Amino acid sequence: MDKISFFSADYRDGRVHIGGKSYPAGTFAAHLLTQYYINDTAARIIVFTSDTWLIEGTLEKGYLFVPNFLRAGADILNIFNALPWLKPFDMLDVDAERNRIATLFTEENGNRIVEYFQRRSKVMAMDKGQTMFNILPKEFDEDFFKEAAALLSEVKKTLAFYDGLRDDLMKSFEQLKTFASRVDEADRFDEEHLLPIALEIFGSVPFPVTTEYVPILKSTRSKTETLARRLYFDSYYSFVITDFFEGLHHGHYPRQCVICKKYFLMTSAARQKYCTGYAPFKLKGKAITCRKYAARINRKELADGNPVIRIYKNRCSAIRVERQRVKIDNALATAALALAKEYMQLAKNDPDYANGQYETDMSRERLYAEADRRLNGK
Repeated sequence: MDKISFFSADYRDGRVHIGGKSYPAGTFAAHLLTQYYINDTAARIIVFTSDTWLIEGTLEKGYLFVPNFLRAGADILNIFNALPWLKPFDMLDVDAERNRIATLFTEENGNRIVEYFQRRSKVMAMDKGQTMFNILPKEFDEDFFKEAAALLSEVKKTLAFYDGLRDDLMKSFEQLKTFASRVDEADRFDEEHLLPIALEIFGSVPFPVTTEYVPILKSTRSKTETLARRLYFDSYYSFVITDFFEGLHHGHYPRQCVICKKYFLMTSAARQKYCTGYAPFKLKGKAITCRKYAARINRKELADGNPVIRIYKNRCSAIRVERQRVKIDNALATAALALAKEYMQLAKNDPDYANGQYETDMSRERLYAEADRRLNGK
């Protein structure tokens, strides 16, 4: 098995095609943020990945206890009780994957791997004379070794994929949540201004992805085909982060609704604070969307936002970017961030300062000069 064959998606023009449906790129990153705690989705998946790494370790060392092998298969099958709650798994051929797992983690296959290790140990124990003249022990059978090696490879990759779900879920959730909490630091909500924040949070994200170019229909009603990239993912993390960056490239990004606290996908540069889903409150006994609820209680969405906060967030974002690019050292960056917060809090409490000196003090030159002066005790 070169890849978890059921985990693939097609990308073209800012959309992801998966399970026979099409979505704006970034949809699944936003979904993870909201679904993570609902029905304890993440916890139910994570609890059944706790022992699979033990089997990975024994296989790397060259031995296997078959009852543990069977238990690992059962644990992976238990993951499927909660996995369909998490997109995109609800759209993939989960039944086929469940059957593959059940067929893979059998007592017969466990015994075959044990026999392979035993036979291989005889080959590894060949003396110098045997190796010199290529005299293989009777335990060596070329066809058996090829079949067993392929089986072992599939088992290892399957264990790695499902064991990785635990860390993939937690890591991607925390990173995406951090990004969503910082989007307002950007002057504009487009790739140019959001990308520096994303790169600071995610850094370099290397992961192996198998790519194919495939024809897909332009739309569900179209008879005309167009070319798309089909990506096969070896981990959930590689999928959800690819989805996030594909979306960001087209100006899509996750935001948290101020009213219901759920996350939603923005596909425009508007400074929208409220989602179109239903609010957790009712108005005169009737359900109402978060945007309508906010309008009713006069919480208007301001295009520019609070200028004091906007200036502060923009400056902090610029400082972090310069620190990441090693244009300033960590000490100066830390001092400048603390000073910026001090100025922001002063501006919030002193309207005269906010309307006068605040913006000048928050300029790059003034802020760094004062931070450097304080660092050196001048």
